[in-house]
Amino acid sequence: MVSVAVVLGLVLAFCFGTSDYLSKGLTGKVGFYRTTVYTLAVSGAFAIGPALLLGIPKQPSYADGALLALIAVATFISFLFMYRGYQKGHLSIVSPTVNSFPIFSVLIAVFILKVSLSLNVLLALTGVILGILLVSTNVSSLGSSKGRRLTPGVPKAILAAFFFAVTFTSLGYADVTVGYLFPVVAARLGAASVGALAGIALKQNLKPFGGGALHRLLVMGALEACGILAFTLALFYTPTVAILPITTTLGGMGVVFTVGLALIFLKERVEPSYAVGVGVLIVSVATLLYFTA
Repeated sequence: MVSVAVVLGLVLAFCFGTSDYLSKGLTGKVGFYRTTVYTLAVSGAFAIGPALLLGIPKQPSYADGALLALIAVATFISFLFMYRGYQKGHLSIVSPTVNSFPIFSVLIAVFILKVSLSLNVLLALTGVILGILLVSTNVSSLGSSKGRRLTPGVPKAILAAFFFAVTFTSLGYADVTVGYLFPVVAARLGAASVGALAGIALKQNLKPFGGGALHRLLVMGALEACGILAFTLALFYTPTVAILPITTTLGGMGVVFTVGLALIFLKERVEPSYAVGVGVLIVSVATLLYFTA
């Protein structure tokens, strides 16, 4: 069933990568906070029905409840930082950094789930780190004390990558131990609830919106729902945490779709070092997939 997980991982990458591209226009219209809360809520509404078809979940224990709460909080934080990074920077720069989360996922698997790594995987992770450095550093400003050294949006993208790793690792573990419905609910409707409550406390603008922004949101919600269902189905057909490195790494390949769409339709242009960094990230993530498969 590993081949099924690979196919579903590619579906996951397409859905999340395309949704990330569409989010650039939405954050510019309604802001990154509303984009985060409403995208999570709408995608949760779309995903909960199909998730019900995967079986009746067992009664969660207190430990399961804590895990589901971690999923909800980590998902909200990761989306919040991601959309903030997309709002501030270029998709072709910020997206590769966000989608470098497999490096954190593998580290979590090693130190928490006690998964052993080969030398080849370690070399692939080194390539991911190099790609992050190339993408996130403005080489032309290194010689000037007045220049901005970090690309706009990249610091937020690094934080998003870390929390996405926590989200996907916890989500995959919960799928195996708790069932498939509650983790999906936690990762979408639970995360949206966390964002709504925090938004009220922080006096964020949470007013509904319509028009073209709403149409874009509905498409993003559908794509996000398909993405999380693809991830869940991978665990459904291969119910073991051993499949997590493959699925999460393939999810990181969403950068190919995000960057490709940004270069074609948004006409984004980057410095040579950025382009090299993007290439290194894509090759390294693909290499990591090969060696973890």
